[in-house]
Amino acid sequence: MARDGLAAAWSETSARAGGVPRRLLALPLLAAALPRPARAQEAPPVLETAGRRLVLNGTGVRRFLGFEVLRGWLYLEGRSSDAEAILASPGVKLLRIRYSVDVPRSRLVSGWEDGFRDGCGCEMPADFRARLRDLPAGQVEDWLFLPDRAEIAYAGEPPVRVGAHQGRMMLASFIGPDASSAGLRRGLLGQG
Repeated sequence: MARDGLAAAWSETSARAGGVPRRLLALPLLAAALPRPARAQEAPPVLETAGRRLVLNGTGVRRFLGFEVLRGWLYLEGRSSDAEAILASPGVKLLRIRYSVDVPRSRLVSGWEDGFRDGCGCEMPADFRARLRDLPAGQVEDWLFLPDRAEIAYAGEPPVRVGAHQGRMMLASFIGPDASSAGLRRGLLGQG
């Protein structure tokens, strides 16, 4: 389309839509029509697991360049905003994570290799490495922290077990003082 033709088309659509091209007016309607995850159903205030009644401690979001990458919910036997006390507690804890974007396996592997090396000076457990795969947006996983171990499972799959020390290190990567996302940390600790 010639420059004059483009200007005429802009003027015509702008005049009919109060100065805004109709195509641009349709964008908010399209965005409103896109499916959105149901927040309330993902985070009941109380749940039962491992024979314990757990309460929702907090909800947090990890963002990258302003986009939501994942959302997490932390459940504890009793609410607390003290990360050290939570990590030291032998009580049952559950961290539920829902990925908001597709995450390739290669990113997960390199991130967890760094996390294990920096967090406990140990290698990533082979069973844990083997379970990592490309994750589609919407994938949910549960991290159940028990006094003697942690069990991590994608929704509907059997869990992978790691030792209690490794489990604490993994939870610390979300709520500890060196957590990789301050916003996610504050939310999980009920501070934001």
